[in-house]
Amino acid sequence: MIENDQIDGLDGWFQPWNDHNVETRPLVSVGGTYTIYTGRMNEAQLAELGAILLALPGAQSGSMSFFATSESAGLEASFEPSGVTVSGEVSASEWEAWDFAFRSAVEVAKLPRFAA
Repeated sequence: MIENDQIDGLDGWFQPWNDHNVETRPLVSVGGTYTIYTGRMNEAQLAELGAILLALPGAQSGSMSFFATSESAGLEASFEPSGVTVSGEVSASEWEAWDFAFRSAVEVAKLPRFAA
């Protein structure tokens, strides 16, 4: 949930690299990295992470885009050695749903993470 200048989901294991500009309302500008050891995952863990991403809210078939429309690029995700990066502009409710679903699925799958 967004209250004032705070965006839930940016605690602990999400490292923001932009200002999460809440002035872009009704969209929220998001940019950061989920601290997951992507470079140390085995094939099964990588497959699980891929399946998680494909099942997230707003997933676009055949891409790492979420909630994309003709008017908005939505979110983009990518695998990096430091984790899974996410950037873009989406509504507050879309961000909350995506962030919660991603973190919950990663925790259930017990994918390797490093402390933030």
